[in-house]
Amino acid sequence: MYRLILLDDEQIVLDSIKKVFDFEEFGFSLEGMFSNPLKALEQLEDIAPHLIITDIKMPGLDGLEFTSKAKDLLPETEVVIMSGHGDFEYAQTAVRLGVSDYLLKPISKKMFSDMLGVVKKKLDEKQEQAEYVENLKKMVDAVYRGEDETKEEKKYSQNITSAVEYIKEHYSENISLGDVAAYTCLNKNYLADLFRKELDTTFVNYLTGIRIDQAKRYLKETDLKMYEISYSVGYSDYAYFSTLFKKHTGQTLSQFRKS
Repeated sequence: MYRLILLDDEQIVLDSIKKVFDFEEFGFSLEGMFSNPLKALEQLEDIAPHLIITDIKMPGLDGLEFTSKAKDLLPETEVVIMSGHGDFEYAQTAVRLGVSDYLLKPISKKMFSDMLGVVKKKLDEKQEQAEYVENLKKMVDAVYRGEDETKEEKKYSQNITSAVEYIKEHYSENISLGDVAAYTCLNKNYLADLFRKELDTTFVNYLTGIRIDQAKRYLKETDLKMYEISYSVGYSDYAYFSTLFKKHTGQTLSQFRKS
């Protein structure tokens, strides 16, 4: 099932699309609906959608600007723009940004359904290619190590193992999914999928868990001040770190240190 998010500044439009379409029939899971594009950007890497469907006219950040920023974060994500503008310049910009489709309003149910079918097929082809490359890498690794393929069976894939090692070495830095993807030579969406499939969590949640565990060790084993611990585990904003720690442990930093 491919992850999908919807953006439109009119909530009634979002609700209508959700009501009319059973996205699971098309192979998509609706992971979020946003009327504020800035909030969508904040959650983009954590959701790592395979498809974004966005209106072009939104306050604060229009659909084209949002697409540009989204593509910077997740280059492999497919984007479809809905617009009431037939202006060639809008369409030209959309093409330059690499959008999958540009739907002119009013959009018929058939037009929308056809678009979902086309994008689903494209995503299937990309996934097949990614799996082929992954299997090829495994075969090459097996030959290189002189092992039989029947003996490659491990709890986690080499990609996830490498990703975890990188996170454990760099958790105190301002790392992103993109940094880990670059290190493992994978695209962001594929790596996000691996985190979900093999570790049953998201990249952000996994990184947060590593940081919280390390903070616990600092609290119990050192005399570092609270703000020093916050900085040491990758959070420059002490207030945010303090709130996050309580959310994950049920205790404040002081309570945990005294317990």
